[in-house]
Amino acid sequence: MVYDLQQSFRNLARYNERANAEMVAVLAGLTDRARKRDQGAWFGSLHGILNHVLVADLHWLQRFRALEPDSAVLADPRLNPPNLSWGTLHEDFASLRRDRGVVDERIRAWFEAFPASRYGESFTYRDSAGTLRPAVAASAFEFLFVHQTHHRGQVSQILDRLGLPNNVADNAAFLEPAD
Repeated sequence: MVYDLQQSFRNLARYNERANAEMVAVLAGLTDRARKRDQGAWFGSLHGILNHVLVADLHWLQRFRALEPDSAVLADPRLNPPNLSWGTLHEDFASLRRDRGVVDERIRAWFEAFPASRYGESFTYRDSAGTLRPAVAASAFEFLFVHQTHHRGQVSQILDRLGLPNNVADNAAFLEPAD
């Protein structure tokens, strides 16, 4: 059996969707005040971390349009919130949770649709400071998932410190082939 990069990205998208859903479910058990309490982490609070990751994901999905401008997946208007910047997108947890689910589904759909034969293509994008930067598709895709994993680790560490259970996506079932 040959394990190809396309299947790897599809697995990461499935894992990402599930891990984020599990993480958000744990955080839903906290009060809004607890989620927004400064934890001394980058982006301050658990809510701040979630907002940051969502904003970054939205920016990456918009950047991927350079690879496929006519993508039906990326044309979804929900990926273009009118208040998208590099700051706080949602003050309320319900909206943040809803959009996290939408974005994760769109990420999964993107990796189902984008052909592996194009993973080596280059594109340019503007970073958060507005600087034009070059990227290779597969490297940008890897970064999307590494960035989320990094911040889920931050959330897990904070939950550990608070003494709260969090076995977010610690599940070997992702090693099994998809149905």
